[in-house]
Amino acid sequence: MPTIKDVAKDAGVSPSTVSRVINDHPRISNATKKKVKKSMKKIGYHPNIIAQSLVKQKTNTIGLVMPYSAEEAFANPFYSEILRGIGAVAQEKGYSILLITCDGQEEVEASLRAVKSKLVDGILILRAKKDDILLKKLREAEVPFVIVGRPEDADKHYWVNNDNIKASKNLVQHLIDLGHKDIALITGGSEYIVSQDRLDGYKLALKENKIKYNPEYIIHIHGNEEIISKNTKKLLKKNPDLTAIFAVDDLMAYRSILAIKELGLKVPEDISVVGFNNNPLSQLITPSLTTVDINTYQLGEEATSILINVIENKISEYYHKIVEANIIIRNSCDKIKF
Repeated sequence: MPTIKDVAKDAGVSPSTVSRVINDHPRISNATKKKVKKSMKKIGYHPNIIAQSLVKQKTNTIGLVMPYSAEEAFANPFYSEILRGIGAVAQEKGYSILLITCDGQEEVEASLRAVKSKLVDGILILRAKKDDILLKKLREAEVPFVIVGRPEDADKHYWVNNDNIKASKNLVQHLIDLGHKDIALITGGSEYIVSQDRLDGYKLALKENKIKYNPEYIIHIHGNEEIISKNTKKLLKKNPDLTAIFAVDDLMAYRSILAIKELGLKVPEDISVVGFNNNPLSQLITPSLTTVDINTYQLGEEATSILINVIENKISEYYHKIVEANIIIRNSCDKIKF
């Protein structure tokens, strides 16, 4: 098995220089780093990551907190896409990823266990919740963390997000411009700040157009696809004047479209439907879904870049990044038929 001495001999430098290159010492020139790395690749030398971690007190691993089980999370294309962005930056910067996939108290315990066991250098949290005990515990543990989402006390955290209020308002405005006034909203649990922000955008669009807000048009989903279907049918039967549905996630929109069809209605002829997140399937379903592209891949990239910069002490002041969101108009909504 090749050793540091073998690399040093091939590169024409001392073993201590090779060691400094491996540890990315700032006093080693780029030319020397390039030469040593070329020799490492040539003779097949791989640094002992565990030994490096012990010396540097650093694992080069990011803990990734996902708010569901792995099976549930990866069933949603949002998480697959954001993980692509996270993985691209992590790989480029030499970091690995440790998945933490659970919810509630188990999520807190698993995250703190990873931190206290020195398994990770920082935590990336893929949701923002109200009264979030995890954030409090991570701050107490003095571990770097970044949130994908707008947290409470936004000026006291590192975070990346879209302007969900603005994007939601613009999407509802698009429906209003098509002549819709009776617009239902299917949203997630109220504990998630993104759900509240998209509800606020919905309300704002109605208010600016002098359309009365009707709480009976709002469905809060706390369950699986069958519940979405059941509640969509109940909503439409109870409110026959509805002409449009805004679902705050594309998967909710897909299930709503199926429920509408099962009632013998057509999309968009009878009911227009819009979603949010621009999942890859949105352009493939029938009819293709009008939605909001939140640039999920970029959210992952930006959040990971910020976290690594915090870990490496390149950022000290709290900082956030807003990623642009754009409406993608497809075939699932149309002008209202009078």
